[in-house]
Amino acid sequence: MAQLERCVWCKKDLSRQLSWRIILGLAAQRVICETCQAKLVPITGELCLKCGRPLSKLKPDYIQDHYCSDCIKWRNSEFGNVLESNKSFYEYNDFLKDILSLYKFRGDVEAGRVFSAIFKKEILKSFGDVDGVIPIPSSEERLYDRGFNQCEVWIEGTEFHEGQILYRINHEEKQSKKSREKRINRKKDMFQLHPKVTIEGKTFLLIDDLYTTGTTLHYAAKTLKNAGASHVSSLTLCRS
Repeated sequence: MAQLERCVWCKKDLSRQLSWRIILGLAAQRVICETCQAKLVPITGELCLKCGRPLSKLKPDYIQDHYCSDCIKWRNSEFGNVLESNKSFYEYNDFLKDILSLYKFRGDVEAGRVFSAIFKKEILKSFGDVDGVIPIPSSEERLYDRGFNQCEVWIEGTEFHEGQILYRINHEEKQSKKSREKRINRKKDMFQLHPKVTIEGKTFLLIDDLYTTGTTLHYAAKTLKNAGASHVSSLTLCRS
């Protein structure tokens, strides 16, 4: 008996879904069903010019010259414009939260690998001229617990997959458990450059799973810019 093809996420039988081979532009062995695909909400409409936040979800008082209030705070802080821009694919809704939990905290690598195709496609389309693509590194403790870096999986097996350039300084409370104010106003650095790495004048693209306040990405970008990088932008799976 032939083995049934099932949705990577909900395990639904895909044999009767004629369009399943082209969902998200994925290879046949890594697919999601049409029901799951419909629960992913692409980010569209008028966006913050820096972080890609949908401005329609903000009150007018939190928008200035097409920038959101978070980005204005970053720009007026010591960070300035260390992070040039961010692009995110999807809204961080309850469904995607569950998928990321399945991927990151329950160790289902295939559940997350579904997104590899859209990352690779977007990198080639919009960021093909950068000198390096850097998945935001996990702390040693989280890497040990999880067994993989969830952002690194998305560029595995490509020309963008190179040696680690950044590493986390220490293990700390998850960003998701901190208030928005605490994230933006943290004092300690998060990253250091690996020894013997020279990045003077180079451009980089940071890869992360979730953009909330942009704290992690701004600290990573600041580390790179302080070491001489000329341009740093980011690409994230989703944003809240």
